[in-house]
Amino acid sequence: MKKLILTLSSVAFMVTMINAEEAKAPATEAAAPAAAVAPVEAKMKIKAKEKDGVVKAKVAISHNMLTYDQAKKKGKEANFITHITGTVGDKVVYDASTSQFLSKNPLIKFKFHGKKGDELKITYTQLKGEVFFATKKIK
Repeated sequence: MKKLILTLSSVAFMVTMINAEEAKAPATEAAAPAAAVAPVEAKMKIKAKEKDGVVKAKVAISHNMLTYDQAKKKGKEANFITHITGTVGDKVVYDASTSQFLSKNPLIKFKFHGKKGDELKITYTQLKGEVFFATKKIK
């Protein structure tokens, strides 16, 4: 058992080292990330209310969240939200990496320090790299 643990930890260390070396390597056009996709405005319900310097936000995202298994049964490609970010100006107030197990049409609630009149921008990324956003002024 100890040999197995040492082997697994050494493999994990080697993978970490390989990833670190790849990060140091200069980027080529073939290895360019697909994050250069322009964000598209999406339909989301956003409520953001400030009270005593704390903003309570509720975000309802309309999304089918098609998992790998569901996509295979329907003969389609999987499509689900992989990342959600909330920003006010340049400040990130909410950041979450998600998986295919996030519910269909997710409702997200969070709190942060803010003030009335600021604009809350919610951005989410799908599996294929498409980026969607919506904005709402804090009341």
